[in-house]
Amino acid sequence: MRQCPFGKLGTASALTLGGGGIAGIWGETTREECIATVREAVDSGIDVLDLAPSYGNGEAEEVIGEAFGGNLPGGVRVTTKCRVGDTPPHEVYDHLSTSLNGSLERMRLDHVDIMFVHNAVTLDAEGHERLTLASVVAESVAPAFERLIAEGRIRHWGLTGIGEPDALIHLLNNGPRPDYVQCIANLLDSPGGLLRGGIAARPRDIIAAANANGTAVMGIRAVQAGALTDSIDRPLP
Repeated sequence: MRQCPFGKLGTASALTLGGGGIAGIWGETTREECIATVREAVDSGIDVLDLAPSYGNGEAEEVIGEAFGGNLPGGVRVTTKCRVGDTPPHEVYDHLSTSLNGSLERMRLDHVDIMFVHNAVTLDAEGHERLTLASVVAESVAPAFERLIAEGRIRHWGLTGIGEPDALIHLLNNGPRPDYVQCIANLLDSPGGLLRGGIAARPRDIIAAANANGTAVMGIRAVQAGALTDSIDRPLP
């Protein structure tokens, strides 16, 4: 498997394994099939497993825990995520910490390599409980992540780059800068249903800002939620 530069974690496989499929998000599956998929991916050289508690209500993380029994093969890195939304700033650390504890328990690990904010970031979140203000990221989320890093429970932090492009570019340019940002990366520059409200995704602008400011980019929606695949091997939900 070809290795690529991967920010503070050094290098990583060109392909990663996302957690949606092993949680049944992309069609019916079984725990046995998912465990076999994870093991085959790692045996094939994939060394980044991208997970979240919202993937199958914890199922993807449970699969990792069962597949490896808390002993990841050498060089394999895992991520998790947490939806911050409009959590009051003074509650952000506790919110992240509680979510992380659940993820670690399911995966049977004592730390993850990257923890991402798992919702859109915006400059004006009034009336949108699922969005997080860029100012809250700067003033509350980033310090909370740094505290989790100091505690040894995460190694790095990042943003899921599906929010308002101007908000993401502002954070990347002005800080506090995340170590990683997940960006849409496909031939159509399409978020595949991730971005609402008719806002242009502008992934190339976000990637350019990340590259200019030392934030590593992790591509997501590589096949545009299935639109760029030549076939589907099972009925979709």
